[in-house]
Amino acid sequence: MWQYRAILSRRPVAGFYVLAFAISWSGWIPQALYARGMFPIDSPFFNLLGGGGPTLAAVIVLLARGEADAVRRLFGAVLRLRAPWWCYAFVVGFWVAVAVAAPGIAARFGPAAPALHRVAWGALPLTVVALALSSVWEEIGWRGFALPRLQATCSDGSITVIMGLLWSLWHVPLLLNPASPMAGLPWYGQTLFWLSMTAIYTWLYRHTAPGLFVVTLFHALSNTVAWIFLEAGIFGPTHLPVVGATTLVALVIVLVYGPRRFAR
Repeated sequence: MWQYRAILSRRPVAGFYVLAFAISWSGWIPQALYARGMFPIDSPFFNLLGGGGPTLAAVIVLLARGEADAVRRLFGAVLRLRAPWWCYAFVVGFWVAVAVAAPGIAARFGPAAPALHRVAWGALPLTVVALALSSVWEEIGWRGFALPRLQATCSDGSITVIMGLLWSLWHVPLLLNPASPMAGLPWYGQTLFWLSMTAIYTWLYRHTAPGLFVVTLFHALSNTVAWIFLEAGIFGPTHLPVVGATTLVALVIVLVYGPRRFAR
């Protein structure tokens, strides 16, 4: 135990990522194998492990380092709503614009037409809340624990590459699970999407830290738009427009602020 704590004291972020992968993959790999007929059972508990891996890893690392107060601050940051007004305007406006524009772009360059009548619009508010409650377990780990520690030693541009590639790798079991909507998407497009999203998250966190509410809302709305496209039968065809939109915003952030720090 002493050696374990010594390792976490020297390399808390590396230890966090190892634990986050181990916990999440222990849930997602059995699900992927089950979908391929290679594992006997599936369980909602596997979903909890998969999505909750980053938060569980952060809590384990902090407790192992004797930082119980940091655990309380980590969860308290979720309820910090104070942020510049334009952050909220961007978070909501960006995903509304994507939800409106992406189906039209997809239909223009392909045969796909959105089946909007299939979307349960009445369930949309509850869906946003449910997706926020599921997204927060990622944000507590990625942005609450890992990001501020990486910002102490790395530029935001480097963090975008490091966290973006690790985030992509973290999703691999979902990409290999035929029951997951992600399985039908090209891996290179998803990698570019996660890299660009990491740049946007880092930029938002720079302006709202130490709060996690804004980045959690951004995450929840991104998943909400994906849910709408999935229900409307255009999840695959809208992938390219969504990747294009996020990549464009990420490039603008880097060009405006420079790669060192995504804030003035």
